Amino acid sequence: MPTDTTPSARDLRAVKEAATWYARLNSEAATANDRNAWNHWLASDAAHRAAWGKVEQVCRQMGRLPGSIARPALAPDKASRRAVLRGFGLVAGAGAASWLGWRTLTLESWTADYRSAVGERRNMQLADGSSMLMDTDTAVDVSFDEQARILDLRSGAILVSTHPDPAATPRPFLVRTRQGTATALGTRFMVKTEGGWTRVAVLEKSVRIEPVQGQGAVVLQAGQQARFSRDTVEPAKPNDITTASWTSGNLVALDMPLGQLAAELGRYRRGGLGCDADVAQLLVSGSFPLDNTDQGLAALTQGFPVKTERVLGYWTRLVAR
Repeated sequence: MPTDTTPSARDLRAVKEAATWYARLNSEAATANDRNAWNHWLASDAAHRAAWGKVEQVCRQMGRLPGSIARPALAPDKASRRAVLRGFGLVAGAGAASWLGWRTLTLESWTADYRSAVGERRNMQLADGSSMLMDTDTAVDVSFDEQARILDLRSGAILVSTHPDPAATPRPFLVRTRQGTATALGTRFMVKTEGGWTRVAVLEKSVRIEPVQGQGAVVLQAGQQARFSRDTVEPAKPNDITTASWTSGNLVALDMPLGQLAAELGRYRRGGLGCDADVAQLLVSGSFPLDNTDQGLAALTQGFPVKTERVLGYWTRLVAR
């Protein structure tokens, strides 16, 4: 007699929670308190342990299980194949949406003082002892003089760790974009260009952001992020584990639309990566390696009713299976 293996709402909720825990513990921002809370969550329910066992199983197949949380494999329960495939941390919803393509390196980027290639993350030591980590496809001009220390971010994203100015008269440390200026107040922070916006996320101390025109300066404290345009600053909100996950070599997603995920992964790939509208709003949670985006795409095709199609060996798109 056939056995009903349809996962219950409790099982699916446990899988989604396991995906969130995986993303959090695989993040650079994970703390001892996070690991203690994860242990408590794991011990509190057999469904949690079963869901985590599925995450471990798929992560081992992909070589992505963080060593700091590796455990002996847990015995699987009778959850369906669908729930098992989602064990890596891919949790779907549904909706409509968009086509997302690949980015090209502009002439302006080619003429920048420093740039990173597609798929490259480049760490640089600056003349004052500060450091700058450049994300993929990033272009920056560096201008240090007697009055100021200035980074002009033309495109992409950077993580800056400032150093006390060795000059006799301390100079301000500024990151400028087309939208305005972020002034470091003794800090570690990220700046990212996003079309007509700039995003600033503060990891330590504080940063003052000021649009080119319009609204006055706003100070962000550690743990906060905000976007600003040339004349508007959006309300600050807390950082989360997705904010600067690229700095540790992973793209962390929490309920991210598949189309948005494809766009982000596409920034680290040569060639095109797109997503058909009928699957673009599937919601995804998980951690995806930036040094091997094909591995992440393989996980997506295991965990969702999607497949990859290649065109001329250069373009890749995610379509319904």
